[in-house]
Amino acid sequence: MSILTWNDQLLVGIESVDNQHRHLVALINRLDELNALGADLQTMLETVKQLVEYTVEHFQHEEQLMMEAGFNPRMQDQHCQQHQEFIDKMQQVHVEAQSDVSVLSKDLLDFLVDWLCHHILKTDKLMAISLNQGIDAEQVSIDKDEHVDILHSNLYSALRESEERFKELADHLPALIWITNAKNLPIFCNRFWFKTFHIERGFVDRRQWLSTIHPDDRDKVVQTYQQAAQELTKFKIQYRLCTEDAKETWILETAVPRMRKNGKFAGLMGCGMDISTQKQAETALLKLNQQLEERVRERTQALTEANQTLQMEKNQQTLLNQKLQETQAHLVQSEKMASIGQLAAGVAHEINNPLGYIYSNLNSLKQYIQELTKAAELAERLAGQLADNHPDVQAFKQFKNTVDLDFLKDDAADLVEESLEGATRAKKIVQDLRDFSRIDKQGREMFDLEAGIDATLNIVNNELKYKAEVVKEYGGIKPFECVGAQLNQVFMNLLVNAAQAIEDFGKITVRTGYQDADWVWVDVEDNGQGMSEATRMRIFDPFFTTKPVGKGTGLGLSLSYKIIQDHHGRIEIDSEIGRGTRFRIYLPTRTPAS
Repeated sequence: MSILTWNDQLLVGIESVDNQHRHLVALINRLDELNALGADLQTMLETVKQLVEYTVEHFQHEEQLMMEAGFNPRMQDQHCQQHQEFIDKMQQVHVEAQSDVSVLSKDLLDFLVDWLCHHILKTDKLMAISLNQGIDAEQVSIDKDEHVDILHSNLYSALRESEERFKELADHLPALIWITNAKNLPIFCNRFWFKTFHIERGFVDRRQWLSTIHPDDRDKVVQTYQQAAQELTKFKIQYRLCTEDAKETWILETAVPRMRKNGKFAGLMGCGMDISTQKQAETALLKLNQQLEERVRERTQALTEANQTLQMEKNQQTLLNQKLQETQAHLVQSEKMASIGQLAAGVAHEINNPLGYIYSNLNSLKQYIQELTKAAELAERLAGQLADNHPDVQAFKQFKNTVDLDFLKDDAADLVEESLEGATRAKKIVQDLRDFSRIDKQGREMFDLEAGIDATLNIVNNELKYKAEVVKEYGGIKPFECVGAQLNQVFMNLLVNAAQAIEDFGKITVRTGYQDADWVWVDVEDNGQGMSEATRMRIFDPFFTTKPVGKGTGLGLSLSYKIIQDHHGRIEIDSEIGRGTRFRIYLPTRTPAS
């Protein structure tokens, strides 16, 4: 998107001058694009140099035109003084940028846009009227200040508004939010990022950032960033930070590539969170399990040596320990899901507040535009009732042609409708996120099963859209009493597993239906790799997984099986190697008697 778009409002009426103005606009847009892409300093400096040199040629041409036409000397001196002040400013920027690249910022672009619009619409417009009509410049009266303000505030500031709102929201989130440019250099980091990395807020030097990462993890982090930039893929990574107190700070980071409309890579955008507490809990749990297993072995050995008759008791104790371990693993998994749910609910709440007044304001704006359109149509009808040579009629027609009133009426309504559609889609995603994150709602209540599946599909859409086409064949299940948040967790596990079972791109089908008046069923079917009979027999065992080491805990389907059991339901599996897998869940619509 250009920082300034050339249109007929910027024409002054002298073809050579207008052509040069058009080229100046193109140079400023080029400078903005290089700034957004994070171009190297030499390229930026060369573009600034081209801008200065071309501006000098343009000013010399204008001054030659004024001299040949006998332009008002006093006003010509003022015109030339403005030229010299601009050249001095840009030459100073060019010199300072060689030692401080930060001067080539959006503040410089703000200055260029403001100066160029003001100069074209006021100073050069006055010169053109004087030269074209042979009128002394002091006798020409134009008021373009209001026009410049509208052009600057409504076009340029609107371009910056969404970026500033995003940064303001990101600064209040308890998560690491960052954006890099195409050179993998940070161009935005939120307040929580600087606090976590113990870096003073401001410009982030690449070496300063890398020095805060644990030496054993630096190469992995750099390679992950480079691979994501080259292959244009998202990534998830865990790494440690170096802290002054020698304590380990673990970061879990997820990032996606940013693409410009022309298809070029613009950098990465990521979100991270401090998982040190979780890591400490995992370490403590591992140590506790090791101690427990050691004590069990010692006790078992002592009992075996003391009395063989206690063999049955030992077996019972081993079985009890196994059940305890399974229960403990399920508890840890449930706590993790609850923590994720709380985080998701918090993020959804933070987004929902600004989204609410944006949506409300868009509806109000829609009504205002309709009213203004009616007022414009009324003015046009009134103008039609007056004589063509009436001053007000002539002024209205000139205004209508200048602003292209017919286009504004149609385009403004379309813009608001498109914005409302985007806001509505965003509200739906936030609502699904809030519904899905109600992990703490463990009580039974009336639950719309198909709406729950839709919400889950919306949440895991990013996991599915690159792997499979999702086909929904719903049977119109009516709401029934259950623990909806737990069933959503089951749906999520089955959908993610289905996507991971597909090698390239396939299809996932979700079906619902009634078995009879008291039972409903849900199918999640994929056309992926399928399972062998040996795998199918163990698929619900705790800690059993077919994924590589570090890619899965083996608790997802085990926990899902337990949730369905708690609902007095059952799960059936139909799978074949090379054909795919179908999970069918049966649930009672009435709570069985205790």
